[in-house]
Amino acid sequence: MGETGLTRSEERFIRWSFGTYSGHNPSLSDGIILPIWKSGPCCGRPRIPASIRGLVARGLLQVSEDEPPPRAYFTPTGIRAVRRMFIKPRFDTGQYIHLWREVESRVEME
Repeated sequence: MGETGLTRSEERFIRWSFGTYSGHNPSLSDGIILPIWKSGPCCGRPRIPASIRGLVARGLLQVSEDEPPPRAYFTPTGIRAVRRMFIKPRFDTGQYIHLWREVESRVEME
């Protein structure tokens, strides 16, 4: 685990989940949409990928099933970890400027 509190694979997952695609800038406040089990004993419940399970276990994400589709949202601790990821010297903040602004505004509100 790096100085951000996130592993490299977790940082890669966050960059992939919140990158700009087709002109759409996803927001951290929208959360990460989780797939749903289609059959079996967990039918209808969120299927939490391994990349998210570790973040949930460490209190950086929380899963919400309040309204469909289920989503994983960053906790205040998770937002601080994402901020530390952004201030690393090698991180390309230009590509994720929409998230940088959101993280900075959230940190200022705390």
